[in-house]
Amino acid sequence: MPTTVNPTPGSPGASAAAYVRGPWSSTWGRLKNDRVALASGITVAAVLLLCFVGAPVFSHLLGHGPDDPFPFATSDVDLKPVGPWTRVPDLTTVAPVTKDTPTTLFVLGADGTLGRDEFLRLLYGGQVTLEVALGAALLALLIGVPLGIVAGFYGGWADSLISRATELVMGFPLLLFLVAIGYTIGRRYEYISFHGAIRPGVLVLVFLIGVFSWFYPARIIRAQVLTLSREEFVEAARMVGASEARIMRTHILPHLVAPMIIWATLMTAGTAVFEAAISVLNIGIKLPTASWGNMLSTNWGTLLKFDPSRNPYDVVIGKSNWVLFWPTAALFLTVIALTLFGEGVRRALEPGAID
Repeated sequence: MPTTVNPTPGSPGASAAAYVRGPWSSTWGRLKNDRVALASGITVAAVLLLCFVGAPVFSHLLGHGPDDPFPFATSDVDLKPVGPWTRVPDLTTVAPVTKDTPTTLFVLGADGTLGRDEFLRLLYGGQVTLEVALGAALLALLIGVPLGIVAGFYGGWADSLISRATELVMGFPLLLFLVAIGYTIGRRYEYISFHGAIRPGVLVLVFLIGVFSWFYPARIIRAQVLTLSREEFVEAARMVGASEARIMRTHILPHLVAPMIIWATLMTAGTAVFEAAISVLNIGIKLPTASWGNMLSTNWGTLLKFDPSRNPYDVVIGKSNWVLFWPTAALFLTVIALTLFGEGVRRALEPGAID
């Protein structure tokens, strides 16, 4: 991307001293002018801050955790969860409620028949979903980028070997493989959390999705390196005696940052949706650990409770639309923001983009 020379800000005329803007400075200038991309980036940062920093803070302020059940957070008749901004008795076991019983605030209401805090489960569930999405994208990049660079730079037998490996991985049906692994080997490692550093089940999903998604960045990077390796600046580096490792590290890798960032944002958004999809098949994050996916799958449909005092074939319907609305809105907002931000970064990094 060519550097641009512009008058110094505040200079009285065109004859004033000039300053040189580097490629990243020019990209940032274009990104700032894209209001949609900038708003999307702020939204993504806010979601990350709320989930990873706000979740433990709000849990401490409210005095309970995301998995604590509250019997009085549901109706006695149909077990319908309480709605947003409701104070419920601060009791985790059934006990007489008096006027002196302390209460706790449910900001977004209860999550279902167990009466857990929907607000805290939404924040902690966002942690889990984003850990899976970001971890899988990072693992795919760590595997795919080096292989793509080697295949594109060296060519020959290395390119043929890596290309056949990518085609082999592309042929695996990821969803069926997740079902098979999830019900067999995956159960052995489901509760690995590294002493609470990550939530149970995250590591298995990150590994499986990342290992079977690396061919995307590998093919993208290979195509980029094939073009870059024929550029004049690479030939000049070879002529002055630069080693191949130095050429790849200094002259080629910086040009790959843009496609890596763009692909990572799109991969993160896609994996967040994929985690919600596989939760419907019960191969995602297992309860009681919350994720946006299992918050949707466990509350999808209608909650039914038989009422023996009436006709035994009648049912009492206890359903709250809020229980599905919050995780749906959070997932939708995050995915849209990630997608629009990635598209904005792509436009800002285009060689022909104008400040």
